[in-house]
Amino acid sequence: MTAELLVHRLSLALRLIDHFSGEPVADEFPLRLAGSLQRPVLSPGGRTRRQHDGAYRFINLPAGRVSVLWREPLARRHGAWQRWLDDDPQFTLPLADPGRYADVELWPTPQASAPAGATGVRGKLSGPGAAGQTVRITVPGQPSDRRTRSDDNGDFLFLPPGRLLRDSAGRVPLRIEVYAADSTPRAVADGRFVPDSAGAAFAGPDFTVTPRSVPRIVFRLV
Repeated sequence: MTAELLVHRLSLALRLIDHFSGEPVADEFPLRLAGSLQRPVLSPGGRTRRQHDGAYRFINLPAGRVSVLWREPLARRHGAWQRWLDDDPQFTLPLADPGRYADVELWPTPQASAPAGATGVRGKLSGPGAAGQTVRITVPGQPSDRRTRSDDNGDFLFLPPGRLLRDSAGRVPLRIEVYAADSTPRAVADGRFVPDSAGAAFAGPDFTVTPRSVPRIVFRLV
C-alpha cells in the first residue's frame, strides 16, 4: 500500500488588528468568504480558527478577487468592533507572498469593554454636527497617529497606546482634537465628566483623567 501525500496551498493569512494597540484582536471572529462561505483552517487541536499568532489562514483558494466577511450575519453595525469602511476586506489572489500577514484594522465601538487597567476616554461629542467626526486624543506635545470616529450619537471610545505620563497631581494630562469629514478642525468649548464625581469640568480641549480608568466625558463642540 502506498501512502498518499496531501499538500495544501496557503492562499491568505489574515489578521484583524486593534488600531489602538497595534496587536491582533484576541476575540475570535466568524471569518468566511463571500459567495462560497469557505472558512479558515482550524488551529492545531481543532477548537478555533484563530491561530496562535492571531492569523486566520485560508488554503487552496482559486485565483481572482475574494471578499472576506468578518462579522456575524445581520450584525454589520453592532458588536464590540467596527471598520470605518462599509465594505468588507477584499484581496486579489494569488498574493505575491501568501505567507505575509494581510492586516485589517478594527476599531472598538463605543459599546466595547475596555481592557483591564486601560487608561482612556469613553466620550460623547455634543453640539452641532457631532456624528461622524474624527477624534484624536493625545498627550499634549506628543504627536500620535491614533484616531477614531464618533458614531451617529456622537459617542466614541479612545484608548491611547503606550506609556502615559502623569502630572504633579498624579493624573494623566490629555488633549482632544476633533475634525469634520473634510478635515476642518472643530473647536471644543468645554467638557464634563459623567458622573460629576469622576473629575472636574474643564474649558477647552485639555483635561486630565485618573490613571487606569476610562471615564465617561461629554465634549461640547461649537
